[in-house]
Amino acid sequence: MTPTANGNERPEVLLLGFGGVGVIYSYILQKGGANVTAVCRSNYETVRENGIDIFSDKFGEHRGWRPTRVARSPEEVASISFDYIVCCFKCVPDVKPNSEVMRPFLEMNKRNNPARLPMVVLIQNGVDIEEEAHQALVQASDPLASCIVSAVSWIAVTLLGQGTRIEHGLMESLTVGLYPSPLDNPVPAPLAESLRTFVTLAENGGGDILATNDIESKRWHKIMWNISWGGVCLMSRRPVQELLQAETMPYTLGVVRGIMLEMIGIVRASGIGEERVSVSLIDQVVGMTMSATRAKIRVRRSPDVFLERHTKSYARPDFKPSILVDLENGRPMELEPIFLNMIRRARRLGVDTPRLDLIAAAAKPIQLELVRKQRGEDHAALILDEEAIYDANPNENFTGCAPTLSS
Repeated sequence: MTPTANGNERPEVLLLGFGGVGVIYSYILQKGGANVTAVCRSNYETVRENGIDIFSDKFGEHRGWRPTRVARSPEEVASISFDYIVCCFKCVPDVKPNSEVMRPFLEMNKRNNPARLPMVVLIQNGVDIEEEAHQALVQASDPLASCIVSAVSWIAVTLLGQGTRIEHGLMESLTVGLYPSPLDNPVPAPLAESLRTFVTLAENGGGDILATNDIESKRWHKIMWNISWGGVCLMSRRPVQELLQAETMPYTLGVVRGIMLEMIGIVRASGIGEERVSVSLIDQVVGMTMSATRAKIRVRRSPDVFLERHTKSYARPDFKPSILVDLENGRPMELEPIFLNMIRRARRLGVDTPRLDLIAAAAKPIQLELVRKQRGEDHAALILDEEAIYDANPNENFTGCAPTLSS
């Protein structure tokens, strides 16, 4: 195992974002042999005094569980040199870029131990999310991190009771890889060893973890679910289970598959071939989600034959994608990393995405209000801002098919 920043046997992990996902990975890493310092915000007092109740079909029931330490600010962890900065907070760059959320903690960490820079692990949704932090924290003239590890999690977990408990099903898997993806290129030995240590911690803690040299393709695998099933949940404001009723599937499945095909078009235009992101992924993601339906699925060519039902569902019946949970709680959504980054890429590559465009057009006004409120801006006044300018030029339009206005 790699020598730790503090010279201790237990690696030091700073976890930012102690929501549902953050609690699960704090639990896994701490059980696996790390000291975990969790940065809490709204639930700081609750976690410090009473811990948090974990109800997990995979990891069991743990009432009052606590990480090694809880903190609110960089000053509270000034004496600790961290080996890993694990980011489980939502990627919402229209509120604050990833690098700026981490920077105060990384600057404090470097003052404490300038010879040892930590590895940053981004357990976040979306595509094209890593470059901003890579440039600002790793490639900067005064670097604050050794590298960026991009991590894709498949997990169905919800934080409830004002941050006092989480409910988690059976689904939990994490795929990690260095950014930029090395593919067939050699990885520097210190980074490879540090990544192996992280993987070992997660394995020892009972997590399902896989390291890959092609994390970019794995991000596309995950976002296929986020944009399709997650997108329809967002538009309908309904949990996944309600999309899987016998009466709703004739409407949802065609739209879901259409969104997935739009994504495949973007992937191919990006130069990512079938061997890295296969079109068969569509059937896999549709089938995985449909396994949660309570309806009988009849094979039309054989009207008396029904698809076999799965005996276990990996998500709880009331599970909602996190983007919908954020909307319902009045928080800015992960609209940029999940939808808008993909649409930007589509526009650059000349790929039409009418279904994704519709989701973006419907969600953007809501997101704008939520972001403005979080910034303390007057949303009502900004709606009527007479100084704001829209360039009526199709090349400047974010979604496709902009109208041509006569002068």
